[in-house]
Amino acid sequence: MTLDVADRVARITFTRPDSLNSLTVQALDDLEAAIDAAVADPDVRVLVIGGTGRAFTAGLDLALLDEAFADPAVWERTARRLVALTLRLERLPMPVIASVNGLARAGGFELLLACDLVLMADSARVADAHAGFGLIPVGGSTARLPRVVGRQRAKEIFLTGRWISAAEAVEFGLALKAVPAGELDAAVAELATGLSRNSRAGMAAMKRQFAAGDGLPLAEAVTAEVEEFLSYVTAPDSDGREGFLAHRENRPPGWA
Repeated sequence: MTLDVADRVARITFTRPDSLNSLTVQALDDLEAAIDAAVADPDVRVLVIGGTGRAFTAGLDLALLDEAFADPAVWERTARRLVALTLRLERLPMPVIASVNGLARAGGFELLLACDLVLMADSARVADAHAGFGLIPVGGSTARLPRVVGRQRAKEIFLTGRWISAAEAVEFGLALKAVPAGELDAAVAELATGLSRNSRAGMAAMKRQFAAGDGLPLAEAVTAEVEEFLSYVTAPDSDGREGFLAHRENRPPGWA
């Protein structure tokens, strides 16, 4: 796994293509450490996660699954770790873009669902895939997927375990758009560069608004939005204040 930072964009790349970038304990350690480094860098405003070879990531590594089926404690430790990881991705104080170059299944599908924006190569495919192995999801996807595609579609995706094309993923709202494979990096870079010009604090606050209102009745969700807004714009060092003054004074904003 690699972490590259340039022009306020951090990019984490899975680099075990021979194993379809499967998630070992070491890979999970490395992913968490890379996220730590990106968050700790005050210049980073966008995080991109992608893969190499034929896959984004195909989920848990076979050797780790062998251990888990031999020892229930490994299952519990791994399951709780995946849940914590996907929750953390959702709560990061910056947009997270999934750059889906190839196959994303099981744990890889669950990581994708926890990202803010998803761009896919038109040849890429995604699947929950658990049903065909007599397994069930554990990374939070049964909670997340119905909120994106609706209950009927989510059940069909889970119960059949079928592969979903990039075009279908866009149609279902799982991905923002699909582009030719050779154009994926450029499309991700264009999106990330545009986001990187925004205030990190402002984007973090906006993500908190989404999270605070998720699943609430409309009146409660609106109340949560207002509370976050007031907390953000009335802070003495608010980037919202700086952005407004910069516009009024016809100059670039000076936020960190």
